[in-house]
Amino acid sequence: MKLYLSLIIMMITACITAYGQSSELLVSNCVQNAGPDARYLKDFRIQLGKTDNPGEPRYKTQMSLWKNTKYRFSLCNSEDSEGLLYLNLKDDANKMVLSSLDPETGKTYAFIDFICNKSGIYQLSFDFTGGLKGSGVGVVSMIK
Repeated sequence: MKLYLSLIIMMITACITAYGQSSELLVSNCVQNAGPDARYLKDFRIQLGKTDNPGEPRYKTQMSLWKNTKYRFSLCNSEDSEGLLYLNLKDDANKMVLSSLDPETGKTYAFIDFICNKSGIYQLSFDFTGGLKGSGVGVVSMIK
Protein backbone atom coordinates (compact mmCIF):
# COMPACT_ATOMS: atom_id res chain seq x y z
CA MET A 1 0.00 0.00 0.00
CA LYS A 2 2.80 2.41 0.91
CA LEU A 3 4.52 1.59 -2.38
CA TYR A 4 1.42 2.53 -4.39
CA LEU A 5 0.91 5.72 -2.40
CA SER A 6 4.55 6.71 -2.90
CA LEU A 7 4.27 5.97 -6.62
CA ILE A 8 1.15 8.12 -6.96
CA ILE A 9 2.78 11.02 -5.09
CA MET A 10 5.86 10.80 -7.33
CA MET A 11 3.70 10.83 -10.48
CA ILE A 12 1.73 13.88 -9.31
CA THR A 13 4.96 15.69 -8.40
CA ALA A 14 6.45 14.89 -11.82
CA CYS A 15 3.36 16.24 -13.61
CA ILE A 16 3.37 19.47 -11.59
CA THR A 17 7.10 19.93 -12.17
CA ALA A 18 6.77 19.30 -15.91
CA TYR A 19 3.93 21.82 -16.19
CA GLY A 20 5.90 24.43 -14.23
CA GLN A 21 8.93 23.98 -16.45
CA SER A 22 6.92 24.34 -19.66
CA SER A 23 5.32 27.50 -18.30
CA GLU A 24 8.74 28.90 -17.38
CA LEU A 25 10.05 28.01 -20.84
CA LEU A 26 7.16 29.83 -22.50
CA VAL A 27 7.81 32.93 -20.38
CA SER A 28 11.54 32.79 -21.10
CA ASN A 29 10.97 32.48 -24.86
CA CYS A 30 8.46 35.33 -24.83
CA VAL A 31 10.88 37.59 -22.93
CA GLN A 32 13.62 36.82 -25.45
CA ASN A 33 11.25 37.51 -28.37
CA ALA A 34 10.62 41.02 -26.99
CA GLY A 35 14.02 42.02 -28.40
CA PRO A 36 17.41 43.13 -27.15
CA ASP A 37 16.21 46.70 -26.49
CA ALA A 38 13.41 45.50 -24.18
CA ARG A 39 13.74 45.41 -20.40
CA TYR A 40 11.45 42.83 -18.76
CA LEU A 41 8.96 44.23 -16.23
CA LYS A 42 6.23 41.67 -15.63
CA ASP A 43 4.52 38.61 -17.07
CA PHE A 44 0.94 37.40 -16.95
CA ARG A 45 0.23 33.69 -17.38
CA ILE A 46 -3.17 33.08 -18.88
CA GLN A 47 -5.02 29.79 -19.08
CA LEU A 48 -8.66 29.86 -20.14
CA GLY A 49 -11.20 27.29 -21.23
CA LYS A 50 -13.57 27.69 -24.16
CA THR A 51 -16.52 30.01 -23.68
CA ASP A 52 -19.88 29.90 -25.46
CA ASN A 53 -20.19 33.66 -25.14
CA PRO A 54 -17.09 35.35 -26.65
CA GLY A 55 -16.94 39.11 -26.37
CA GLU A 56 -15.38 41.01 -23.49
CA PRO A 57 -11.94 39.56 -22.59
CA ARG A 58 -12.09 37.28 -19.57
CA TYR A 59 -8.69 37.74 -17.88
CA LYS A 60 -8.30 41.25 -16.47
CA THR A 61 -5.57 42.83 -14.42
CA GLN A 62 -4.18 46.29 -13.73
CA MET A 63 -0.74 47.83 -14.03
CA SER A 64 0.80 51.26 -13.42
CA LEU A 65 2.34 52.83 -16.50
CA TRP A 66 4.45 56.00 -16.55
CA LYS A 67 4.26 58.99 -18.86
CA ASN A 68 6.88 59.32 -21.62
CA THR A 69 7.81 55.65 -21.38
CA LYS A 70 7.69 53.24 -24.30
CA TYR A 71 6.30 49.79 -23.48
CA ARG A 72 6.23 46.57 -25.47
CA PHE A 73 3.49 44.02 -24.83
CA SER A 74 4.55 40.59 -26.16
CA LEU A 75 2.01 37.78 -26.48
CA CYS A 76 2.97 34.12 -26.75
CA ASN A 77 0.78 31.04 -27.09
CA SER A 78 1.48 27.52 -25.94
CA GLU A 79 1.44 24.87 -28.66
CA ASP A 80 -1.82 23.33 -27.45
CA SER A 81 -3.82 26.59 -27.59
CA GLU A 82 -6.80 26.57 -29.91
CA GLY A 83 -7.07 30.37 -30.06
CA LEU A 84 -4.50 33.15 -30.29
CA LEU A 85 -3.82 35.30 -27.23
CA TYR A 86 -4.68 38.99 -27.58
CA LEU A 87 -4.56 42.05 -25.34
CA ASN A 88 -6.77 45.10 -24.90
CA LEU A 89 -5.36 48.06 -22.96
CA LYS A 90 -7.70 50.61 -21.36
CA ASP A 91 -6.86 53.79 -19.46
CA ASP A 92 -8.27 54.89 -16.09
CA ALA A 93 -11.34 56.35 -17.87
CA ASN A 94 -12.05 52.86 -19.30
CA LYS A 95 -11.20 54.10 -22.81
CA MET A 96 -9.53 51.61 -25.17
CA VAL A 97 -6.06 52.89 -26.03
CA LEU A 98 -4.52 49.82 -27.64
CA SER A 99 -5.35 46.32 -28.86
CA SER A 100 -3.28 43.53 -30.36
CA LEU A 101 -6.38 42.29 -32.20
CA ASP A 102 -7.49 44.16 -35.32
CA PRO A 103 -11.31 43.87 -35.25
CA GLU A 104 -11.65 44.59 -38.98
CA THR A 105 -9.27 41.91 -40.23
CA GLY A 106 -9.22 39.56 -37.22
CA LYS A 107 -5.42 39.64 -37.29
CA THR A 108 -3.54 39.34 -33.99
CA TYR A 109 -0.09 40.77 -33.42
CA ALA A 110 2.63 38.96 -31.46
CA PHE A 111 3.72 42.25 -29.91
CA ILE A 112 2.59 45.85 -29.79
CA ASP A 113 4.43 48.97 -28.68
CA PHE A 114 2.82 51.74 -26.64
CA ILE A 115 4.17 55.18 -25.75
CA CYS A 116 2.39 56.22 -22.57
CA ASN A 117 1.15 59.82 -22.69
CA LYS A 118 -0.36 59.84 -19.20
CA SER A 119 0.81 58.16 -15.99
CA GLY A 120 -1.81 56.06 -14.28
CA ILE A 121 -3.38 52.69 -13.67
CA TYR A 122 -4.19 50.86 -16.90
CA GLN A 123 -6.39 47.79 -17.32
CA LEU A 124 -4.91 44.90 -19.28
CA SER A 125 -7.50 42.45 -20.61
CA PHE A 126 -6.45 39.15 -22.18
CA ASP A 127 -8.39 36.47 -24.02
CA PHE A 128 -8.06 34.00 -26.86
CA THR A 129 -9.58 34.68 -30.28
CA GLY A 130 -13.11 33.41 -30.72
CA GLY A 131 -13.37 32.59 -27.02
CA LEU A 132 -11.41 29.40 -27.69
CA LYS A 133 -9.45 27.63 -25.00
CA GLY A 134 -5.77 28.25 -24.65
CA SER A 135 -2.81 29.02 -22.49
CA GLY A 136 -0.19 31.64 -23.03
CA VAL A 137 1.78 34.46 -21.53
CA GLY A 138 1.71 38.22 -21.87
CA VAL A 139 5.02 39.95 -21.14
CA VAL A 140 5.32 43.66 -20.43
CA SER A 141 8.69 45.24 -21.20
CA MET A 142 10.06 48.75 -21.21
CA ILE A 143 11.88 49.82 -24.36
CA LYS A 144 15.21 51.60 -23.79
